[in-house]
Amino acid sequence: MRRTRGLLPYAALAVLIVAATVVTLVLTTFEAGRRSAASASPTATPVPTAPPRALTDLSPSGRLAYWREEGGYQLWVANADNTRRRAIARAPSGTVSQTRWSARGEEVGYVEDGQRLVIARVDGVTSTYTLAPELRAEGWRITAHAVSPSGARVVATVQRVAGSQTDVFIGAAGGTFTRLTTTEDVVAAEWISEDELLVNTTGGVIARLGMNGTDRLRPLTSLPGASPLVGDDGRVYFLSGRVTSFAAAGAMLIYASSAAVWSMTVDGEDLRRERSLADAESLRLDGFWPGGAYLVHRGTNPAQYVVGPVPVALASTGRVVERARVSSDGYYAIGLAGTNLLRFDLSPAGAVGNAVVLLGDVAQADAWFPRTVTLARATGARAMLPAGTYVFSLGGSLWLMRGDGEPSLLRSATQNAQTLRRFPLPPPVWSPRGDRLLTVESLGTGSSASQLVPVVISPDGAARRFTTTPSVGQTASWSPDGTQFAVVALPAAAQDPVVLRSELEVQLIDATLGTAVRSFGGREAFWTKAGVVVLTNGTLAMGASAREEQSIEVWKEGETRTITTIARLRADARAGIPATAVGATQADGLSASADGAFVGVRLSYAGVSRNPVLAVVRASDGVATVVVGSGEDDVHDEAWGPAATALGYTLITVSGGDRAIVRDAATGDVLLDESGRFAGWSADGAWAFVGRSDGLYARRIAESGGLVRVSPFGVPMSVARS
Repeated sequence: MRRTRGLLPYAALAVLIVAATVVTLVLTTFEAGRRSAASASPTATPVPTAPPRALTDLSPSGRLAYWREEGGYQLWVANADNTRRRAIARAPSGTVSQTRWSARGEEVGYVEDGQRLVIARVDGVTSTYTLAPELRAEGWRITAHAVSPSGARVVATVQRVAGSQTDVFIGAAGGTFTRLTTTEDVVAAEWISEDELLVNTTGGVIARLGMNGTDRLRPLTSLPGASPLVGDDGRVYFLSGRVTSFAAAGAMLIYASSAAVWSMTVDGEDLRRERSLADAESLRLDGFWPGGAYLVHRGTNPAQYVVGPVPVALASTGRVVERARVSSDGYYAIGLAGTNLLRFDLSPAGAVGNAVVLLGDVAQADAWFPRTVTLARATGARAMLPAGTYVFSLGGSLWLMRGDGEPSLLRSATQNAQTLRRFPLPPPVWSPRGDRLLTVESLGTGSSASQLVPVVISPDGAARRFTTTPSVGQTASWSPDGTQFAVVALPAAAQDPVVLRSELEVQLIDATLGTAVRSFGGREAFWTKAGVVVLTNGTLAMGASAREEQSIEVWKEGETRTITTIARLRADARAGIPATAVGATQADGLSASADGAFVGVRLSYAGVSRNPVLAVVRASDGVATVVVGSGEDDVHDEAWGPAATALGYTLITVSGGDRAIVRDAATGDVLLDESGRFAGWSADGAWAFVGRSDGLYARRIAESGGLVRVSPFGVPMSVARS
C-alpha cells in the first residue's frame, strides 16, 4: 500500500501531461482551422513555385475529403476507412463546390461562391486565387480546377454564367489568375506534365495546352471527342461521336452521343477504337472500372453509371451514386450518394459485392487513390509532310501547320462568329503568292449569322472582313494575280426564298480597297487564268423551286463566251435524268481547274429525291468528259490539282463507304481510288491527300504504291508553298 501511495504523484503527473497534450492537439487543430479560414481570402499567399511536400500521417494508399457541420462547416480529410481524420479548412455553409483531391493526394481544392479557388494542403496550409473584379462583374465563375503533378501550379476552368463561354486560367502571384486561353471554348481535363494540360473544346477538339503563352493549343486528333482522361497505361482515352456541349449550373459539360471509346498516345498517334457503347444518349467519360468498363454520366442526370461487358448498378440506401473512385488495387470503390459516403467491394470483373455506408451527413466528398502512370508516346518516326504551309478546320476553328506537323491556332471559332460550326465550308483558299487566305464568315451573330461576308486572313492571324456587301455565296476565288477576288452578292441570307427568285450578280472585289471593281450577272463564279467561269442566272422555273435555261460561261475583260448549257448536260445519258422528265435541272457547286481548261458542276433534278451527279466539262468545246455519280452515290470535297487537270473528290457510296478518288479530267482515267475522304493536294500538286479517322495519308499521283500516313489530322487541307 505504501508503494502504491508512493507512485501516486507520478501517476498524477502523467495524467496532467496527457491532458495537456490533448488540449494542445485540440487547440492546434482549432488554430489550423482558424488559419485556414483566414487564409481563404483574396489576399492570401498563393502556392509557391516549388512548395514543400505537406507533412502528414495519412495513408499513402487512399484518402477521403468531405465537408461536414462539426463545430462549423469544415473540410475534413482522413484515410480511406475514415481513420486519422482532421479538419484542414473552414467555409460558410452553402458556398462550397467542386471539392477535389489533387492527383498527388496532398492538396484538396474547392471553390467558394464560384469566384475563389482555395487549395488546402493536408497540413492545413491554404492558398486562395480570386477572379479579377472585371471578370466577376461580367458573370464569370470557376467551374473546375486541377493542381499540377508537383503541386507548384494550379489551373481553373472559368465559365461565363450568362453563356457558354469558357476558358482556362492559371494561378499567378498575389492570389490572382492569368488567362491561358482566349477562345472561350476550352475546358481543362487533367495535367499530363508540369508544363502541359490535357483540354477539351466545346467544338470537340482534344488538345494539349502549353503554359508558356496564350492559346498554345495543339490538337491531338481530328476525331471529334469529349471528356479525355489518361488511363493507367498512359494512353489518352476519350469518347467520339456527335459532340455537343451544355452550360450546366455548375460547369460546362461536353458530351458525345452514339459514341465509342477511343484511345491514343499523348502525342495523338496509334489511334485505337477501344469499345463501341450501345447507348445513343449523350455521355461523358468520368473514369475506369475493373473488368474493362467505364464510369460515365448520361446527359445532365446526376447518377453515375458503369458501362461495359457486365451491367453494374451503383446505388445503395435508396440513393444513386453521383461520383465514384476505384481503389488502386481494384478491390473496392468509394462513392458519394447524397449525404452518404459508400464503400463497394468489387470483383476482378467489376461486379459489385457488399456495399456499406462508410460515413453519413457529408457534402462535397471526394476520394483519392495513388496512381503511377508513364505517358504513352509514339515510337518510330512518322512520314514527313510534303513541303508547304497547311490550313485546316477543326472544332469550328482554323489551324495553321507547317512542315514540322505541329499545328497552331490561326483563327478561333469565337473570332469567326462560329461560322464553321454552322456551315460545312471548304478550307480557305491560298492566294497565288501563298501570303493570304480567302474564305467567308458569318456577318455576325443572331439574325445575321446566316449572312456570309468575304474575309482575308494572314498567316499571323490578322484578318480583314469585307462587309460592304452584307451577304455573299459560300464560294470566293482569287484572281490570278491575287489583287482581286470574285464573290456572288445575295439580296439576303442564302436560305431566304428571295435569293432563288432574284437575279444575282458576280462582284470582283479589290483586295486592297475593298470595293467592287466590276459586276455582272451570275449565280456562281470561279476565277481562273482563262477568265471568270460563271453559272448564269437563267430564268425562274414556273411551279418549281429551281432555275432553268442556265448556262456556263467564261467572262474576261468584259466579254463572255458560252461553254455549255445545263440543258445539254441534262441530255447526257450518263447524268441519269430521263429525257421525258418534266421539270428543271438544278445546277450548283461550280468549280474549275486553275488554267480554266475544265469546269465542274453538280446536276440534280428538281422535285426528285436523288443525289446530284458531277459533270466535268472541257471548256474548249463544252463536251462532258466525265460524269460522276448515279443519283444514289453522292459527291463531295471537289478540288482541282494546282498544276494539272486532275480532279479529286469524295464519293459517298450507297453502301456507306467513302472513297477518295482522283481522275484525269481529259480522259476520265482514275489516278487514285482509296477508302477515306479526299483531303486536298500538296502545294506542287504531286501528292494527293486522303483523310481517315486515324489521320492524313498521302500518295504521289505519278507513282504506284500505297498511302503513307503524314499527320494525325485526317481532314481537308489547303496548302501553299512554304
